[in-house]
Amino acid sequence: MAGTTRPDVPSGITVRRWGAGNGDGLVIDVDSNGGPPVHGIGVEPPAGSSRANGPTWAYVIEDDGVTLIDPGHLGSFGFLSDGLKVLGMAPADIDRVVVTHGHWDHDGGVAELVEASGAEFWAHELWQAYSPYSYGQLLRTDESPLRAEMSRMGERVRENGPRQYGGGGRKPGGAGRDDYESVRSGMKVDRELVDGDRHGSIEFLHTPGHWPDELTIRLGDLIFTGDHVLPEITPHPSMAYDHPADLAKSLPSRYRDAREVWGLSAYLRSLHRVCQLGQGLTVMPAHRLFNRDRFRMTDERRAAETIAFHLERCDILVDAIESGHVDLESATRALFSNRPLTDGYHLMSAISETISHVELLEENGDVRVVDVEGGDGARLELTGSRHYRDVIGELIPG
Repeated sequence: MAGTTRPDVPSGITVRRWGAGNGDGLVIDVDSNGGPPVHGIGVEPPAGSSRANGPTWAYVIEDDGVTLIDPGHLGSFGFLSDGLKVLGMAPADIDRVVVTHGHWDHDGGVAELVEASGAEFWAHELWQAYSPYSYGQLLRTDESPLRAEMSRMGERVRENGPRQYGGGGRKPGGAGRDDYESVRSGMKVDRELVDGDRHGSIEFLHTPGHWPDELTIRLGDLIFTGDHVLPEITPHPSMAYDHPADLAKSLPSRYRDAREVWGLSAYLRSLHRVCQLGQGLTVMPAHRLFNRDRFRMTDERRAAETIAFHLERCDILVDAIESGHVDLESATRALFSNRPLTDGYHLMSAISETISHVELLEENGDVRVVDVEGGDGARLELTGSRHYRDVIGELIPG
């Protein structure tokens, strides 16, 4: 790390190679407390991709063969291969690649790795079901008032000119987003995982809510959380989509109710499950493990902190509506008053997170979403109750 002082390395981490101050190129060994060898590689995003969250952390577990978790973006294979070389490995040594969930910075690199290594591709059983659908397709098939209002706002953003992106003009999905969606739709899962599946010492837990197919992977006292639990930042909860009709009829019955896997309520339940896994666990996240020249280690208590954060966000949103912020954009800007939201990308991202909170409040009878006369917009109305405080509060460990 040129120009910086190397930080103290936390107990349980051995640095094989230092990288950039955000973790790009960093290669580490992780003590599994008597378990199998575990390694981490900070896989740099390809040119043109957002670097707001630094690299995607790929983890290598040597247990009944070699398992690699989350290879990173499409176009990052060279960075991953370089990290494997530091570990004395080659792509051909990988027996299976597992993704924590179906986002481009996690599963985008699967096809390149599988082609180079012959490894099997493992993912939660919902991954394959959702692989033909882009985010935009899901948005267009949902006709709820909140989603309709979000679509209208998106149209207004586009009419006002091209969206501006943070990070020096980089598009968050990366320059190859269209290529990614094409590659992803053609991939086939070799082993579809369900909650509680095991391989050797590794256990796979279904923890939806950030995305419907998200896995938390446990190895003894280590939990590989993907985007489910992150240090420094709070992951973006999904909105409560309805399944497209053709998808719904193909799903196992346990997933027919879309709110079991989509939305803030599903996410909070999954966070609560992490809280119940026990004490003294070490979180190995997909982002921000190392940032601003320091390791950002955390444990299972971070899940409880994230639940409490969303309870506070609901409080802020209810107070904002009570103060007169009754349309979606106004409520969003009140909820994100600490951020300028001056460009289309960040505004629409904030709106989707606001919707996830409105949906939870509506679900608990604390807010009504009323169509404005003429079908042009939606108004938020309080009912006078705050049931959400008890519902969310019960999920926070004593």
